[in-house]
Amino acid sequence: MKFKYFILILSLFLISGCSAEVNLTIDKNSIDEDVNITFYEEGDYTKELINSSFRNYIPIYLDEPIVDTEEDLPFPNVTYYQKKTKDLGNGYLFNYKYNFDIDKYKEARTIKGAFKRYDITTNNNILNISTDSGEIIYFNDYPLLDEITVNIKTDYLVLEHNADRVNNNIYTFEFTKDSRKSINMKVDLNKNTKEQILGVNYSDLYILGIIIIIIILISLYLIIKNRNNNKI
Repeated sequence: MKFKYFILILSLFLISGCSAEVNLTIDKNSIDEDVNITFYEEGDYTKELINSSFRNYIPIYLDEPIVDTEEDLPFPNVTYYQKKTKDLGNGYLFNYKYNFDIDKYKEARTIKGAFKRYDITTNNNILNISTDSGEIIYFNDYPLLDEITVNIKTDYLVLEHNADRVNNNIYTFEFTKDSRKSINMKVDLNKNTKEQILGVNYSDLYILGIIIIIIILISLYLIIKNRNNNKI
């Protein structure tokens, strides 16, 4: 029985013009992975063949093998990506997603299967993501794969990065067969940039608001008490 260790975004076999997009959202305690694969009919690749090529049950961890000779059914004690399929008329949009605990993402099928060396660690709530600068493994396994785009979104303060471009809080890394570059990103999970306005944190504003309300209530109480004393 033959075992195939598929990386989620590259389970496309050897189809020309392939590209993949991986969207990661970093929160304080989790990393949400959302992958969209758009696949159109071309040549011998009919809609029926395309649809049957994308398994419904893909384990989130690379250490859980996919046995290509067995039915596309879930096994007990195995966690799978959530899959959605959208019919585009001349193809399909396949969506796979899962929300990982931040300390478990280093075992995810996508990251673990793509790089020979990588590091995903947190120390004092500082998240560090780094990979080697060699070719992504699956460009060798799938010679007709053209490009991979990784979008990392976070509302937390990014201390360092080497993204190809940044749009608001989305950091984009683009890879081709000829790319020899890494992903390097350091995020301070103590500082949420959306909770800061002109350098003032929302939590500070909340506390300040409570103090102001207390002062107003005390002032009203003293005014009313003083009026009542004057009437006596």
